[in-house]
Amino acid sequence: MLFRSFGFLCEGLASRAVLLLLAACFSAGPAAAQSEAGFPSKPVRLVIGFPPGGAADTAGRELAKGLQAIWGQSVLADNRPGASGAIAAEAVVRAPPDGYTLFLASEGPLISLPFLRNDMPYNPLTDLVPIGMAFAVPNVLVVNGKSTHKTFKDFIAAAKARPGALDYASSGKGESHHMMMEYMMKETGTKLNDIPYKGGAPALLAVASGEVHASWVAVSTAMPLMKSGQLLGLAINQLERMPQAPDIPTAAEQGYPKFQFISWQGVMGPANMPAALVKKIEADIQTVVNSPSFREQMAQRGILSRFESAEQFARTVREGYARNKATLQP
Repeated sequence: MLFRSFGFLCEGLASRAVLLLLAACFSAGPAAAQSEAGFPSKPVRLVIGFPPGGAADTAGRELAKGLQAIWGQSVLADNRPGASGAIAAEAVVRAPPDGYTLFLASEGPLISLPFLRNDMPYNPLTDLVPIGMAFAVPNVLVVNGKSTHKTFKDFIAAAKARPGALDYASSGKGESHHMMMEYMMKETGTKLNDIPYKGGAPALLAVASGEVHASWVAVSTAMPLMKSGQLLGLAINQLERMPQAPDIPTAAEQGYPKFQFISWQGVMGPANMPAALVKKIEADIQTVVNSPSFREQMAQRGILSRFESAEQFARTVREGYARNKATLQP
């Protein structure tokens, strides 16, 4: 009888434990949803892998301002340049997956560095989650305003005549400006020396000062120095001319129709972010990017507002990863 009573007691306790566990599971759903609906309840960091002043930094700050207006919380631009964006990416990878640390991601730390470094501190395909693409940046090949190379064909001819004699500035190994030059050299059969700098703005100044011969840089970043005559634009790397620089022909117009390369930036977060939170931030990014005020701000800077959903952005990253693998590890 005693053992029988004890059995009923254990059965009762087990049943109660199961009920409590089920109750906890059901209550966790609304709590989690409420947490995501109330996001953010404190300031958010947008980590940028470039120094202040470049096109990506400027556009990233405009995106931060737009999100701040929606969220009613500060969105702080946190510049962490260096290592071609890997320092910024690693800072986000190591952050809690709660949405309060986000990454303004670009090609370099995601789809180029894995094929240029043997000691990658993160896996770009698994340690970061795409949330949404925000904008794309057309670029221009610039030379010093006093250069003897007045056209793209002049520059290519000089590079072919003296392989390895011309230097170019990039925004860091594996970054978009470096990759653009890699594609250009492959397409034109030329060889130039890479001199890496910590961002597009320092690379631009290196050309303007005569430290290097050329660089691919954002049209928006180069525009003031092109207008002043310190820089000369030789080619735009998209199929159509830029309204902000209508006198600069495209590379396609000058005999290289296959050469086009527009660099993109989008928002990513640490892996394992809740799907509902990713969806919320994705929707808010779309609201900002598609707003007339953001589009106008970007157009004035020669930047293209370009939203892609988390799923589309993930596909863009995977395709770019495969393309760069074929280019950098032939």
